[in-house]
Amino acid sequence: MRTRRQKILEDRQTVVGRLYAGENSLTIPDDLIFEIFSRLPAKSIPRCRCLSKLWASILVRQDFTEQYVKRSSARPQLLFAFQEYGEVFFFSAPQNQEDDNSSPITASYHMSFPVSRVREIYSPISGLVCVKDERILKGMKTPVTVWMICNPSTGQSFTLPRIKTRKKRSSVRSFFGYDPVEKQFKVLSMTFASDIIDDAISTDHQVLTLQTVKLSWRMIECSVPHYPGCNSVCINGVLYYKAENRADSPAYGEVIIVSFDFRSEKFSFIELVKPYILGLINFNGKLASVMPSDSNSFNRASTIDLRVLDDIEKNEWSNHVYKLPLSWENVVADADLHCVKVTASNEVVLSGYYYQRSPFYVFYYSLEKETIRRVEIQGMEAFTRFRVYTFVDHVEDVRPMKRVLGLALK
Repeated sequence: MRTRRQKILEDRQTVVGRLYAGENSLTIPDDLIFEIFSRLPAKSIPRCRCLSKLWASILVRQDFTEQYVKRSSARPQLLFAFQEYGEVFFFSAPQNQEDDNSSPITASYHMSFPVSRVREIYSPISGLVCVKDERILKGMKTPVTVWMICNPSTGQSFTLPRIKTRKKRSSVRSFFGYDPVEKQFKVLSMTFASDIIDDAISTDHQVLTLQTVKLSWRMIECSVPHYPGCNSVCINGVLYYKAENRADSPAYGEVIIVSFDFRSEKFSFIELVKPYILGLINFNGKLASVMPSDSNSFNRASTIDLRVLDDIEKNEWSNHVYKLPLSWENVVADADLHCVKVTASNEVVLSGYYYQRSPFYVFYYSLEKETIRRVEIQGMEAFTRFRVYTFVDHVEDVRPMKRVLGLALK
């Protein structure tokens, strides 16, 4: 009796025969072939490349991979990442669940790889995720920072070159971004003294461009003296992150927003009229922040503020106040929530920071309807307690990792 694996392989080989039966066979148009393959799960694409040279040549073509990304963008996913048992795990689940009853959905496991101490997992960009890990390498006594780029959809990962620092006892802050014009992924890093945080200032600003023949860090100039924070967002090729002003002026120590253009590799900054601002998010292509209006936490608030940077040149912000429904406290309970993003359908997505062997929820607040719905995420119950990184609008990119990084294919 044939095993399930044998049957799948035979079915695939049958399709190969139909797609390429010889010189005398009918030619199937490329767009129809692309349509067939683009309906396959992302995990199946790397496997299909191994079945024949014909399939491999089709599935690495730029026009096919771009079509796959475009199709995936129409059905974005929620992406969950966390560290447990010395590894970082990635799960995903459907994002657009418009059902008011909000039935539970099951997260699908994608991949995991060994880590030591995850310091940050950056928001996915075009299907890729950057993980900042801190580990002690062989022959060393102090931990060093290691960056890994991974594609949860294909299960591939790659370790980036280590950054070189000129000073001992220095910490590294990094940000992951994308230049949509040149279609290049980049990592921005900077160092600061780890033993004088109160007066620390970023130095040794360096950029790593992924799509280069030889991956290496390049020093760049920064004319904005500052101490970088962790929270960031990349919008249309421009990175924004909160920082403390370190310029020799009356504004020393005040919170500012630093912007970095990944194409020109230039820094600038935005002064905050009202320093109190929480996490930075992308709101319909504009820099924004969502925060509780009358409380220190979302679960105790009765209204929320949406602050949007309408004109970056004039530094003009608009403030929008939304009333939360009476059922808000009962729905969110004691969850320690943070705002993830506002979706294209104008829903504020909120998620808890930690998972503790209890139902894990994602909350959707509609800015138009002023209603709240709670979606239970199942499938991660086997793990004990971990910090959950929740991301929205995750798309699947099926390009081989070496092609994404610009390295020579074996």
